[in-house]
Amino acid sequence: MSEIEEKRHEIAELIALELGLGDLEGLSAADRAAVDRQTAETIAGCGVDSPDPADCTEANIRLRGLLQQYRALQILRSDEADARLAEEGEVFGREDDA
Repeated sequence: MSEIEEKRHEIAELIALELGLGDLEGLSAADRAAVDRQTAETIAGCGVDSPDPADCTEANIRLRGLLQQYRALQILRSDEADARLAEEGEVFGREDDA
C-alpha cells in the first residue's frame, strides 16, 4: 500500500468511527461502501482547491491533520510525476494543461 493509500485508509477509519460504525475491518459491504463514499466526499470537499468546498470546521483536529497530510502526499505525487516527465523530455508548464 502506498503512502497516499495508507493515509486514505486512516481517514476512512476515522470516518467509520465518527459515523458510529466501529472498526473499518468489521463493516458490512454496504457500510464499507458508505464509508468509502463519505471518505471520497470528505477528501474532495475539504481540499483547498475544491470547486464546491465543504465546511470542514466541524471536522475534529485529527481528521483535519490527516486531510492536510493527504493533500501534501497528493502534491508530492504530482511533483514526482512532473519530474519524471521532465526526465523523459516531456517538459511542460502547468498552464499548458488547459
